[in-house]
Amino acid sequence: MTKPRRVLAALMLGVLLSFTAPTVLAVAAPAAVSAPAPAVQPVVTQAQPGPVIDPADNARANAQKTKSKIVVGVVAAVLLGIVLWGRSIRGKKRKKSADQAKGK
Repeated sequence: MTKPRRVLAALMLGVLLSFTAPTVLAVAAPAAVSAPAPAVQPVVTQAQPGPVIDPADNARANAQKTKSKIVVGVVAAVLLGIVLWGRSIRGKKRKKSADQAKGK
């Protein structure tokens, strides 16, 4: 029991050190002295208009998205049905074998 704890502790320590090591090196590095930068005037630009979306394209995209959601829902329902059917069959077999073991 102690070996998995030691391995887990070592892994956690390694992860912790891997995240903190680059910041320690960056903080410990001496800062380079440079000349002050000249004052920069901010450039004012006019915002570009956003994309224009055609309502027909939007409706088509929504229809495709709805269709894909329906397909995924049907596939999920079929898979759920298969799982439930398999569990019921397995339960019947288990009950049958238990009854045979009891001699019924």
